[in-house]
Amino acid sequence: MEISAILKLDLIPRWKLNEILKWLPDNKLILITGSRQVGKTCLLYLLIKELYPKNKTNIFYYDLEDFQILDLLNSGIEFFIKFLKSKGADLNRRVYVFLDEIQYLKNPSNFLKLLVDHYKNIKVIASGSSTLEIRRKFKDSLVGRKVVFELNTLSFPEHLLFKERADLLGVVDNVRARSILDGKFPKFNNILAIHQKELIGEFKEYITYGGYPAITKEVGISKKIELINEIYTTYVRKDINQLFTVKDITAFNNLVKMLSLQIGGLINDHNLTAGLKISYLTLKNYLFILENTFILKTIPPYFKNKRKEIVKMPKVYFYDIGLRNSSIKAFSLPDLRPDLGQIVENYLFCMINTVLKTNEEIKFWRTKAGAEVDFIVETNQIIPIECKFQEMSYANIPSGMRAFIQNYKPKAGIVITKDYFDKVKKGETTVYFLPAWAIG
Repeated sequence: MEISAILKLDLIPRWKLNEILKWLPDNKLILITGSRQVGKTCLLYLLIKELYPKNKTNIFYYDLEDFQILDLLNSGIEFFIKFLKSKGADLNRRVYVFLDEIQYLKNPSNFLKLLVDHYKNIKVIASGSSTLEIRRKFKDSLVGRKVVFELNTLSFPEHLLFKERADLLGVVDNVRARSILDGKFPKFNNILAIHQKELIGEFKEYITYGGYPAITKEVGISKKIELINEIYTTYVRKDINQLFTVKDITAFNNLVKMLSLQIGGLINDHNLTAGLKISYLTLKNYLFILENTFILKTIPPYFKNKRKEIVKMPKVYFYDIGLRNSSIKAFSLPDLRPDLGQIVENYLFCMINTVLKTNEEIKFWRTKAGAEVDFIVETNQIIPIECKFQEMSYANIPSGMRAFIQNYKPKAGIVITKDYFDKVKKGETTVYFLPAWAIG
């Protein structure tokens, strides 16, 4: 797309935008990763619109799904530099080059290394849909030369923005996942009943259809479902068939369905291989592909005592709830669903995962005696988070949370509820009770 056409687009800012803007003055390559249709290209467009007022003639955007552009870049760095000059690039000043779907290059690592090392005035901002393909092609030559940002589907607050409900976002503006992880816990303001009702309505839509931007903007339910199914079909057809070797696509799809039914549960390799009639190595390969193409994520256990705590088996969650629901063809209303607790737990994972920093991790805790906490987030402190999406009339700390507090004495813990706000002390730990619809 031409820069002039990009400038005319009416785009809604993503929260990742400000984080990336801080790195534009730096000489490092900016790499934006994420699954298809999460908005990576629109994020590139947003960056272009931010840069344009001060760099009107030195911004260039290329989509590497265009075979002519791809062939040009694969021909070598010299040809690309000549091409830029022919398009009016002034290499004596800062030049911004946006490369969409960088994984299609034969040797992106060497190409980008040469640009970064020998053309200091060229700032490259690239996007890629497959971390596996990027890792395989990038190797180690870009160590210290790049900064990576992972873009996920819309968070719930971004969902509200895309639905043009900034008024609702303002109501719960101080209940942010990032603020909570930073130890800035919200004040308990009274939320009007009408706002609660509207927020819960948007929350139910979000946990049914997920956060892909195109699906959020679509009004019709049948079209939402068609779009979700098309996203998954495109993923299998393009990312899987073109980039990976999957000999048994039926087993691959069945694995996605099986994992959809056990979100928040421990992955049992033996049960999966037996149910799918595939080998252990094939299972590990399929899981590796699913994780590195942003379909699902496994999280490891948190432990200090190997004799008493689970130390090996991970739990699994999907990056997008709508895609998970699509895999099992389940789009019924949340209140009627037997898996509502699992869905809300996956929602909570999505909200936490979206705001994690590079050096932070999300894990879970479970003892061999059966005590458990859904999430343990390691930031500059340890924060246990338990999902109890049910009616509450008083601040009842779950038994697993009590056990974790007794063993590890964190400064704070969080219990996610259906509609209950509160906070209580358990020893030196403050436990906050927050409705799921109020956190994002």
